[in-house]
Amino acid sequence: MEQISDVTYLLKRVKELEEEVGLLKHDLVIQQNINFEWSGNLGKWNWNVKEDIVEFNNKKVEALGYNRSELPEKIGYSFFTDKIHPEDYKGVMQNMISHLSGETPAYEVEYRIRHKNGNWIWFYDRGVIYSYDRDGKPNE
Repeated sequence: MEQISDVTYLLKRVKELEEEVGLLKHDLVIQQNINFEWSGNLGKWNWNVKEDIVEFNNKKVEALGYNRSELPEKIGYSFFTDKIHPEDYKGVMQNMISHLSGETPAYEVEYRIRHKNGNWIWFYDRGVIYSYDRDGKPNE
């Protein structure tokens, strides 16, 4: 009788762990999916370098005072970089270049960016390239 309960327990535990793995895989996909609305005030963006298209959740542009519906469907990287404070621009671009070239493990920078109302607000960006092509270039 004891062996049956041990086997039953183990089968139940394996099923629970499989469900946990499934949830973790699902969470990973969601985190990589740009349409996922993060909780709190975090904005998420993804830059397709080859096509120069930035995908982002609403939090990213709402922080700048925009409503997603007032923006074009496809936005390039310059939509954001053109709004960077002139004193911060060079440092931000150097940080991005260092990451794109593989010199740094992450793009991480704090800078001022122009809000839709004209005021400068502080922004913190952090990102990593998570997919490379055969030549070692960003996949997207």
